[in-house]
Amino acid sequence: MLRFKQKLVNVPEIKVLESPFGDSWSGITLVSGEDVTPGGTKRISVLIDSGADKKVIDETLIPALAGEGLALDRIDWLLNTHTHGDHIGGHYRIRELAPSIKIATFRASLDKMKNPLKYNKLIRARFPMHSSPPSVSLRGVDPDMLLDDGDIMCGFLKLVHTPGHDDDTVSWLDLRSQTLITGDTLQGNGTPVQGISFYMYLDMYKATLKRLMDMKINNILTGHKYVPIDTAIEGADKVKECLEICSEITARNSSLVNAAMADGERDTAIVTRRVLAALGAKEPEFLFLAMYTIAAHIKETGG
Repeated sequence: MLRFKQKLVNVPEIKVLESPFGDSWSGITLVSGEDVTPGGTKRISVLIDSGADKKVIDETLIPALAGEGLALDRIDWLLNTHTHGDHIGGHYRIRELAPSIKIATFRASLDKMKNPLKYNKLIRARFPMHSSPPSVSLRGVDPDMLLDDGDIMCGFLKLVHTPGHDDDTVSWLDLRSQTLITGDTLQGNGTPVQGISFYMYLDMYKATLKRLMDMKINNILTGHKYVPIDTAIEGADKVKECLEICSEITARNSSLVNAAMADGERDTAIVTRRVLAALGAKEPEFLFLAMYTIAAHIKETGG
């Protein structure tokens, strides 16, 4: 049985469940703590992201919570890092099984949260010949609360808007330990399945990396395994090194795309395959995610 893991030695309040997602995994983060309210102090349990689908909830999340001594309906809040299917695919099932759980999301995510299948199809519509079938099981939810950049949940989780991967991507900063729960914010060189970073908005991604460089962050927890960064980065120096690696990889991607453009290549799929080959990466079964990244670099060149 999969269990929640304490990935940071000195941060017992935050644990990560590596929920199944194809040939990889998607992180569901459990954060616990004391919420001080006018009525007193209350023990709080928060989930950040919900995995890919109903099966993840029934067969992975619920047993893993039981291992922590928690039933699903003992969770107080369900949050998310962004609205891609592998991160909110379980939201509907959680609400179905435990309607007492309150759901909060970034204000810019509202439409996508209410209709994730529509957005799932829209992402694929740009490169239809290179896209996987849509995740037709996705069902939306109406959140109980909308949040803005800088809002604080439960007294210790601060929403940080970190766009780039998508325009509504956020991270959650645990103010007690200065641990940043990033989801897909930091791409490194992408997952082993992708073969390259996946950011839809290059200018936003660069701005996010700069913003994080200027923040006090002691630790990072990512939402997937990214190459070559680790899933848990401990210590401010390691955090800075991780952010620098992401910046260097982005600059390298620009150089590779520029080289292809200089050779007269303009077709996004051809340029993507050329970059993957230069990186020594295996071409994924569906190229559309990598193509978004390459298209963003092509746009930067004015091509």
